Amino acid sequence: MSCPEVMTQTGLVRGFECNGVFKFRGVPYCKPTTGEGRFKPAQAAEAWDGVLDCTKETPIAPQGPSDLEGPMGPLNRRYDEDCLTLEISTPNVNEKLPVAVWFHGGANVSGAGNIDWYDGSELARQGHMVVVGVNFRIGALGFLVHPALNTDNLSIMDQIEALRWVQKNIHAFGGDPDNVTVFGQSAGGNAIVHMMGLEEADGLFQKAILESPSIGRGNHTMQDAITVSESIFKHLGLSATDPQLGEKIRSKSVDEILAATDACFKQDCGAKYAGMIFRPVKDEWHTTQATIDAAVKGAARKKLKIVIGTTADEVHAFTLARDPESEKKSAAMQLARYDWPAQEFAARTQEAGCPTWKYRFMWKAPDSVYDSCHTIELPFVFGTLKAWEKAAMLSGATQEEMLRLQKTMQTLWIKFFKDGEFDEQCWPQFSRKHPVHKIIDNEENGVSEVVFEQA
Repeated sequence: MSCPEVMTQTGLVRGFECNGVFKFRGVPYCKPTTGEGRFKPAQAAEAWDGVLDCTKETPIAPQGPSDLEGPMGPLNRRYDEDCLTLEISTPNVNEKLPVAVWFHGGANVSGAGNIDWYDGSELARQGHMVVVGVNFRIGALGFLVHPALNTDNLSIMDQIEALRWVQKNIHAFGGDPDNVTVFGQSAGGNAIVHMMGLEEADGLFQKAILESPSIGRGNHTMQDAITVSESIFKHLGLSATDPQLGEKIRSKSVDEILAATDACFKQDCGAKYAGMIFRPVKDEWHTTQATIDAAVKGAARKKLKIVIGTTADEVHAFTLARDPESEKKSAAMQLARYDWPAQEFAARTQEAGCPTWKYRFMWKAPDSVYDSCHTIELPFVFGTLKAWEKAAMLSGATQEEMLRLQKTMQTLWIKFFKDGEFDEQCWPQFSRKHPVHKIIDNEENGVSEVVFEQA
């Protein structure tokens, strides 16, 4: 089965066929943000002549090592500042299929939408649907905000541009622009929550799956952003008062900016901002409650259907300390950062008229020290177990039990991608009065009421 050439609004693209799925790699949705484009909003991709070869592996966004290499394993891929691309998997370019658009996590400093962990091929094959992985600017290149340089949330703007591209072009890949689900984990989930509140994202998606969003982190104020930015300027040997700041910082190499970011994190801001120095900047959405208020209002305006959930031991991905005092701190962090905000968000969206379902991922690998940690559901959602074979969080699990869990996760997620609802007996909707969770434990996978009390 040969892969057809597909006509986008900017030109022809050629992909390749693999096990019954057509793959298109490195499809540009915006112009490169290199040179004078650095620290500026991305512009729409320009048209090209001929056929663009989308068959080869393309770079990820510039980044340093992830703080989750312990449970997940290392991410060894070439990076480049020219990274505003999509990876598209589709079983048929001549149908009108559900579309799932993936926004990766990584604390806004690492990750990518086009890596083997998040290969959409198996989801596309099993669900007979179109899966889109998005690369967007991260780290300082996507989140550095300072009045002397840039006041836009560039990474969020990139992600909105990707969704606009999907609306205009996904029909050519066999996708239905009126049946788009965004799904994201951790910082990717946070970005979706942020986009829910933005009017410029209205009409770009109809459903959302939020996996372990750290809603409790809120957003940065402008003063927070200035503190982080001026630390990075300092480590680059620059000053915010220099009238040539823009020219000078654009002359710095990517590796110099990454090194300055690392120094900022380790020496100045990492502890101050609880390990997440880059966040969208919006003073009025600074707190957890304000973030939820804005997202709920936007979700109701967008008439969204929503799935949201957390894992039982999110924080165990970040620390190996298991003594009683450390576990007490971990439990408090999990409650404040993940569990209570997700519960409040789910209750509020349901009250605002958005059908909402909530899950609790409980399974853990028998020999893993990380338990049911942050990110552990991802191999089973994507069906990419081979790509995760070195992940310590899966230690000791048999292929049989992992394939069983993969089938469970993909059946649930695909049902939502397609229909935006679940059978009531399988997974009832969540409400404040009936806080029903789907308990994903790879045994009964039943439902149970779970309540988290605010500290």
